[in-house]
Amino acid sequence: MEFKNYKPENGKLLKIFVEFTGSKIAQFKLRGDFFMHPESSLETLEEFMLTLDVSKNFTQSLERFLVDNQIQVFGFIPKDLYDFLTMQYEG
Repeated sequence: MEFKNYKPENGKLLKIFVEFTGSKIAQFKLRGDFFMHPESSLETLEEFMLTLDVSKNFTQSLERFLVDNQIQVFGFIPKDLYDFLTMQYEG
């Protein structure tokens, strides 16, 4: 499993592992210098990412998930993940 480094503008360093099946995320792991509250929500976020399709309302779906689950993220915004994933997606 090879993580790639990504530093969004005005964000913290993210280390991301992602694999795609078509435009859907098949595997996703996130590490880095960011913070999440509650801290236990990282695994929940990683699992949720497996339900997303980078070509369909990705940012809005992720924003809604964070709000609905009362997850606060410090160090990146949903669009940062979208920007990274679209750079990695070869569809």
